[in-house]
Amino acid sequence: MRALRTQVLVAFDATAVAGAVVSQGLGGRRLRSFASAPLPPGSLAPSPLDSNLNDPEAVAGALTRVRAELAPGEAGACLLLPAGVARIVLLEIPPGVEAEGFARFRLASSLSYPAAEAVVDLMPAGPGRVLAAAVRRRVVEEYERAAAAAGLRQARLDLAPLAALAALEQEAAGGPRAVDVILGDAAVSFAARADGALRAWRTRWRDRAADEARWLADEAWRTATLIADGGFPPLRVVGPGASALVRAWTAEGLTAAPGWALEGRGLPAPAAELAWLGGALS
Repeated sequence: MRALRTQVLVAFDATAVAGAVVSQGLGGRRLRSFASAPLPPGSLAPSPLDSNLNDPEAVAGALTRVRAELAPGEAGACLLLPAGVARIVLLEIPPGVEAEGFARFRLASSLSYPAAEAVVDLMPAGPGRVLAAAVRRRVVEEYERAAAAAGLRQARLDLAPLAALAALEQEAAGGPRAVDVILGDAAVSFAARADGALRAWRTRWRDRAADEARWLADEAWRTATLIADGGFPPLRVVGPGASALVRAWTAEGLTAAPGWALEGRGLPAPAAELAWLGGALS
């Protein structure tokens, strides 16, 4: 995520909306304020196709409470849309081909709605590669209307999984293989790296059954096998439930760790549980 002197972040997910004001000073980034408001069950359901805000008034009310606690002043907010709203694919761009046009062409055949309705953005993923993300325009507009109804001034819009990935890339170390697991309330993304470069990206709907740790480990393994054969790669985890997953996986003998650990920043929860906020402070 781009560094700003004062960053206002507002993140949506199925169980809550949350926000933070992060200040950049000579001593680094610090948390100035944080707020979270729970959502009634079912009021927000991430989806790439259909209405996400089943109860717009409840979401706007939660956002209003968050804004009041944050006291962001006149600063514009970066709205972070939840995992599950976008179609995200890793693409190799042919030499001499314009990246955005190629991404739109490739995404068009995989969307379940007219390509003209897609808002497309690109994230560099190494030489000749991009992560291309498409979100249906009417889905974006739902979140924007809710923010405006709560009195928030929008400055930017981002996808929470890609914001987390950008921060994880800053922490990435060289090595033969690794898999990042980026959790949201409703969906989870897997990013496989080889020799420090992103090589594979997958997203699955999250299943909170009792054996979720085993299922997520299997999906991480499938992602790793897309780039090379070998033993189980090291896992880095961020998002809601990250701490419990790390404990479960290390108990099984896997190499797993939080994506980042930030001490002394006044965070309301372990940094790895707040992927969008940990990334802004790392």
